[in-house]
Amino acid sequence: MRWLLAQIPSALGLLPLLLGLALWQFFSNGPAPNFPAPSLWWTAGVQLATRGVLGPAVLSTLWTFFVGLAIASALGFVLGLLIGTLAVVRNWLGLLLEYLRALPPPVIVPVAALIVGYSTTMKISVVVITAIWPVLLNTIAGVAQVHELLLDVATSLRMPWRVRLTTIILPATVPAFLIGVRIAVPLAVVIALLVEMLTGLPGIGRLMIAGQRNYNSSQVFALLAIVGVLGFLLNLAFAVLEGAVLRRWPPRFSPR
Repeated sequence: MRWLLAQIPSALGLLPLLLGLALWQFFSNGPAPNFPAPSLWWTAGVQLATRGVLGPAVLSTLWTFFVGLAIASALGFVLGLLIGTLAVVRNWLGLLLEYLRALPPPVIVPVAALIVGYSTTMKISVVVITAIWPVLLNTIAGVAQVHELLLDVATSLRMPWRVRLTTIILPATVPAFLIGVRIAVPLAVVIALLVEMLTGLPGIGRLMIAGQRNYNSSQVFALLAIVGVLGFLLNLAFAVLEGAVLRRWPPRFSPR
């Protein structure tokens, strides 16, 4: 329990944010077209909730995030293991992977819409295509860091590929994989919101664009605050999960 509490950031870190919001509220002159008082954010958020709009939007964005991240993590891990363990494939695909990784996510949205159509599947596809790269590349790097001495021992002992994978490669690769997933978590949140903004599909991003087009700045700031809280909680949850896994994970082999 003490270890779990140690992973949670101190509440003192919220003091600058709370102080800034208090000053904003104090110096605000009431309703403003561009910078409404924080109290008006709360009012706008309550209105969205009572209208039954906020809950489905949050669930839609979270569903896209979790499904997209899960698929990207699974595909990135499996492909990373295959590419990382096969040097020939890694050399052949190196430049192609770097090129595909450099594609901006907004450019992918029109192509995905043409192929899949405007649907939840399209949202998830864009999240997967974008979030898979940190997982894939970190997994490949983790496999590449396996010490050659361990592989030479496995070869001399004539270990089957399956045994070599489970006893040598996986223990050395999982920490790098988790780092890749941790990088992909905020990326998946951003991409899910971006797709909703660009396509008008259900979610928090769609509500933010609707508020902006209706000049409802309080609604936009309220949704921005909600996105910030969700992003913080998701990052914190994965940080705790990552710490729990690595705490029981075998240490990396480092021969002298």
